[in-house]
Amino acid sequence: MTISETDYFSVRSELLYALERIVALEEKYTKYLLEVTMSAASSIYEDFSQTMELRPFWENYQPVQRGRSPRGTSVPWGEVGEKTISACLIRAISLKNASITYPGLPLGGDIRFATSDALIHLDIKLTGPNDNPNEIVASPHQLSGDGYSWHDGVINSPVQIVGQKAIMGFQPELPPFYILGGQTLVCLTYFLKVVYEVQDLGIQPLRHLELICAPNGLLLFDGPQYAQTRGLLIPGKDIKEHLKKRARIRLDPLSSIADWRCIKIERVGTSWKSSQRFMPNL
Repeated sequence: MTISETDYFSVRSELLYALERIVALEEKYTKYLLEVTMSAASSIYEDFSQTMELRPFWENYQPVQRGRSPRGTSVPWGEVGEKTISACLIRAISLKNASITYPGLPLGGDIRFATSDALIHLDIKLTGPNDNPNEIVASPHQLSGDGYSWHDGVINSPVQIVGQKAIMGFQPELPPFYILGGQTLVCLTYFLKVVYEVQDLGIQPLRHLELICAPNGLLLFDGPQYAQTRGLLIPGKDIKEHLKKRARIRLDPLSSIADWRCIKIERVGTSWKSSQRFMPNL
């Protein structure tokens, strides 16, 4: 069933008049994903650690160093997160709710799944010692836009992101909502930040996790315009080289919008504890 332009804008108007519904869904699924992550945390930690036990079987064929002028002081750990942690989470998501489905989408987060009222994107972000633990670098296909226009489908407005040293154009690529099987599914975007340390080259254990809920595009760029929150969005790295510019989401300003938007998950002894991100004076 193909949605018409008229139907699309009717749903969009309804959501704009009920933005509290979007916020409630974001908080609801933050709690859901927190429960899922806590249930999978021990498996994530153990599987992550096995990378080092298996070192003799991959050391001579290490992942290629990426980025501009890499220091070479650590092994690129991205696939450890994308493959190992994604697999643990998908299993935990399905065990917690057997009605979850995984609709085919050509772009979005590492994990994409649907419930009766939301289509959720969850992206895994590996963070080593040379990365900033207080921000997320988000690609255009990891954030939803305002869905302001239509041309054979949803078009998001381009936005300008202003930093202290640069101004960058950013084009969100996810829609603010989907309509699937006649049901409206709000687009929700989350990140799981996996912070690890480097004790030696290839000895890179997991330190802690942080679950992050980015606001829906109607909240960011329409309605309350959370994107205007001081310091929340700044230009991403490599803004000159990349055709599709990436944005940085700063986590302390995000926490100032709602404390449940950034939840740390840390290992204490043999168990796991969750806590809200510390809020400094902004």
